Amino acid sequence: MRRTRPGPAETRIFTREFDYVGSSTAILADPGFGPYAASLARRAELPQTCLEHPGRRSARLLDPEAVAGLPALVASDGRVVAILVDQSGGLRGPDSDRMVACVDRLALSLERAGVPFEVLAFSTLRWKGGLSREKWVAAGRPESPGRLNDLLHVVHKDLDEVWTEGDPSPRERLDLMMRDPFQREGLDGEALGWALDRLGGREQADRAVVVIGDATPIDDATCSVESPQFLEADLMRSVRRAARDCVSIETVGVRAEARIAEFYPKVTYQPPEGRPMDPVAACGAVLEALGVRPAPTASAAPRG
Repeated sequence: MRRTRPGPAETRIFTREFDYVGSSTAILADPGFGPYAASLARRAELPQTCLEHPGRRSARLLDPEAVAGLPALVASDGRVVAILVDQSGGLRGPDSDRMVACVDRLALSLERAGVPFEVLAFSTLRWKGGLSREKWVAAGRPESPGRLNDLLHVVHKDLDEVWTEGDPSPRERLDLMMRDPFQREGLDGEALGWALDRLGGREQADRAVVVIGDATPIDDATCSVESPQFLEADLMRSVRRAARDCVSIETVGVRAEARIAEFYPKVTYQPPEGRPMDPVAACGAVLEALGVRPAPTASAAPRG
């Protein structure tokens, strides 16, 4: 196969043929969606662990009383935000619970402040390369193939949607997909580049990407053929691109050992050693960094 030599700012990719880039609605509406069909069928046979179990789903989202109690907020005009969530398998369980809780609170707060935002997530469709690697093997294993996995870039909420509206709503779609079998491997660099692409048409806006994850790019198929630093270098390219494009990056490290400081110029929030992520504190740190603040209270009327 003849391949064009990529420029220094590009990611080498063997094929995009098997990638999925689109809304979470399409995946959740199709129980036969190829990469997940077998896993979902097995889960559906297990009582109380089915993907649709309502108690599990609602536990990670703010209840109506808590939503009603959120403060009124304001922000400067012209701000637009992309929240980019690491949906990889290494963050299953309690880490995912805290991430969903953080994103839910952050999204509700941004809506209250009138800030346009979208919620994006990234993983891979399959473990260990999937169909992309199979195609590479069938082609005779050419050298330096680049990325060898089937990428998943999913839009949980676009700029025009309301976080709490729909069936399922964007917040429910995020919660449903932040669990097995939708959490596999993580290609952080391409995901950040994708978020920057989506903000690219808003050059006049004050643009920001909020990255929530552990900053640990991992894909066994790619790393077994390319150098171990291949995915890390790709992430660094995307971080440098954000600086060139004048897009600010706020970061939330899910764990104390998250590698945020290795790749990003700023750590907005990261829990201290030995402590879990605090979704409320993480949300507060991001809102402060974005310039979202409590709305001024009406001053008392002067006495006559």
